[in-house]
Amino acid sequence: MSTLPKCPGSNYKLCKKNLHWYIPGKGCAECKSVARLNRYHRNKAAGKAWHQKNMQRHLENGRKNYWKNTTERKNKWKEWRKNNLEHDLERNRQYAQNNKDVVRRKAAKRRANKKTQTPTWADLNKINCIYRNCPEKHHVDHIYPLKSDYLCGLHVETNLQILTEIENISKGNRTWPGQLDCQKGSVYAIFPKELTDLLND
Repeated sequence: MSTLPKCPGSNYKLCKKNLHWYIPGKGCAECKSVARLNRYHRNKAAGKAWHQKNMQRHLENGRKNYWKNTTERKNKWKEWRKNNLEHDLERNRQYAQNNKDVVRRKAAKRRANKKTQTPTWADLNKINCIYRNCPEKHHVDHIYPLKSDYLCGLHVETNLQILTEIENISKGNRTWPGQLDCQKGSVYAIFPKELTDLLND
């Protein structure tokens, strides 16, 4: 049977349950911790039942908050990416190694996009030459992206440039020459998702 230890000092006080010594002011931390744990277990079943009953409302609130905070979330992501780009690239490489089937599927889709967006007048020899002369840790980038919310560029020699992998991944399909202010970022940042879904239907 455990016994209560001696009082640690004159400024300590015994809790109401006579189990712990504590410094008066914020109450007994150990008693509060036990009470919090008991409250959690008591309310867990009730919370689960409420969640099941109000699932639709919960999802709707989640969607509203998601679209309301798009700009803030994007800025946080950009800031994090800027400070952790090497880490993010390494994580992407690791993902590619562990998910080769997904990488192959995406590569096949991209090849199909290139094929459909390569006109008959494109100089394939020049395109091959650009890819062949691309140095290590560099990417061949489409100046005007093959697919974005606003335009679809062509897979031709004049639309290709060589960038470092960091520059290319940072650019993505979000920037191109002569871009308007309203084209910076996702189309959903300008119009509500409901409207863009109606337009796409």
